Amino acid sequence: MSREAKGDIRIRAIDERLTRLRAERMRLVAHASQTERKRDTRRKILVGGATVLAAVEHEGVPALRTARELLEWLDGRLTRPHDRAVFDLPRRTSPSTNV
Repeated sequence: MSREAKGDIRIRAIDERLTRLRAERMRLVAHASQTERKRDTRRKILVGGATVLAAVEHEGVPALRTARELLEWLDGRLTRPHDRAVFDLPRRTSPSTNV
C-alpha cells in the first residue's frame, strides 16, 4: 500500500471519529440543557406552589427584593434534601420546625 493510500485511510478514520465525537457532544449538550430545564421547573414549583402558599397561610410572605433574600427565606423553610439541592442550599443537619 502506498503512503498516499495509508494517509487517505487515516484521514477517513479521523473524520469518522470526529463525526462520532461531534454527535456525542451534541447529545451531552442536549442532556445538560434538559437537566437544567427540569431543575428550573422544580425551583419554580417549590417557590410558587409549596413554600409561598404555606407561608401565606401561616405568617405571610416578606418583601423579597433580591435573589439572595429569597434564598435566605427559602433556607429556613425547605427541609427535604432534594428541594434544597435545586437551590444549591447546604444539607440540613437536623430538621427544623419552621415549615
